[in-house]
Amino acid sequence: MKSIGYYCGEAGELDSLRIPMQDRAMFFGDGVYDFVFGYNGKLFALADHVERFYRSMSRIEIRPYCDRETLYQEIERCMALADLQEGEGFQLYLQASRGNCPRNHIFPPESVSSTLLMTVKPFKDPNFRDPLKLVTVEDTRFFHCDIKTLNLLPNVMAAEKAEKAGCQEAVFHRGDNVTECAHSALVILKDGTLMAPPLNELILPSISRAHVMQICEEEGIPTDIRPISLQEVREADEVIVLSTSKLIARADTLDGAPVGMKDADTFFRIRQKYFRRVLDETGYHLG
Repeated sequence: MKSIGYYCGEAGELDSLRIPMQDRAMFFGDGVYDFVFGYNGKLFALADHVERFYRSMSRIEIRPYCDRETLYQEIERCMALADLQEGEGFQLYLQASRGNCPRNHIFPPESVSSTLLMTVKPFKDPNFRDPLKLVTVEDTRFFHCDIKTLNLLPNVMAAEKAEKAGCQEAVFHRGDNVTECAHSALVILKDGTLMAPPLNELILPSISRAHVMQICEEEGIPTDIRPISLQEVREADEVIVLSTSKLIARADTLDGAPVGMKDADTFFRIRQKYFRRVLDETGYHLG
């Protein structure tokens, strides 16, 4: 397949596309994004991601570059240009900024259109076999974490800390309570109950988390939404990381100490149901 880029109606091979210097994403990170993975030419849970993309734009008062129907058409156009092959995994990245205009902190006039950027690229299969290793990081982000904005510097710094510690993800916490990971949601299993922090301005409404909650309801697995302390994570039967790229993964280490790995039956019951959902939508067999 080819790596394809798109910017405000212009589409072509990724390296041939250029973004104007005055795009507000460049100056202020003034925009939002979303990410979808696909297989066999089909995108998984695309409607959920598009809904969150438009919600994020609404939350920071960005007028969409186009309506949803047009967006779907442009996505199909980029996928066609990518020349997707059967049996290939791929990823779709969506980004909107407030516009391309002279630098000014205040919003541009209504005559300035927002921008739409997309990429379609190969997707590397995640490792679903090995448990993740996690490291804790104090959550110093601002109070708009429920919006999938481009302001990701704390996430970048946390991800680098995890990399240097030989870990795959960082767990954010504010004081004693966990929020989420640097680019994933975090839930735990304890005594057969799936526990998750409440969704608020400190936590992104994870699509993978919503899917797992639905699966628990279907399977009769109890859930409990409430603040979760770091100590509860350390004492959990399973520590579970959820994201579009990882789907659902368990962790065996937090800050170098063993955690979780005590309720494989429940974890794999949820995971297999989730993998089945992916298979039904895309034909992607995850094992």
